[in-house]
Amino acid sequence: MKRFRSLAALLALVVCTSGASAQITLNTYYVTPPINGCDGVWAFGPYSALWSACPGPYTWFFDPPGCVDGSQWGQPIPLNVVGDTILMDLCSQPCDFLFYADTGLCMVCICGPLIPTTVADADPGSDLSIGPNPVPASSPTLQLHTTRSGPLFVQVLDLAGLSLLQVTVHDGQAELDLSGIPAGAYLLLLRDEHGRMSTHKFAIE
Repeated sequence: MKRFRSLAALLALVVCTSGASAQITLNTYYVTPPINGCDGVWAFGPYSALWSACPGPYTWFFDPPGCVDGSQWGQPIPLNVVGDTILMDLCSQPCDFLFYADTGLCMVCICGPLIPTTVADADPGSDLSIGPNPVPASSPTLQLHTTRSGPLFVQVLDLAGLSLLQVTVHDGQAELDLSGIPAGAYLLLLRDEHGRMSTHKFAIE
């Protein structure tokens, strides 16, 4: 890991001192942390930025090797692209995506822990209850309840990271009207006023 980060820092210095454009940081749309093996999900992008902002030829790595499924050999692996979003099976955190062009390190995306592990009870969804799950399409309402005080910013995302609904929850409870959202699997992304986030899977059927 240290070798990869040292190389990244060296190449970044070369790029900046040679007059090339600075590194571009891609966006992390959501993260489902792994629980058992590589069952996590990391959605980031935009994928289109990779080719439009950097001259070729290209290569890419994940640092440390093995933090996404298939990268344990330290070699470039195919990117799973849905629309303009890159979806990877996440095995561990932190995890960095390093995209190199012929001028050196061109783009990065950081998948560090989104929820501080040093803050007690930091997960804004630790006491969240939602239901019904799955949500029946005939009555597409998802109930949210939490004992937390303060606003809670809630988004419904599809598995490509597209935001379908945004609400702010006050007083610890809300009803999400999911009418117009087709049947399928979705993610509920929660963010509290301190920026701490968590995700929860649910389905409409």
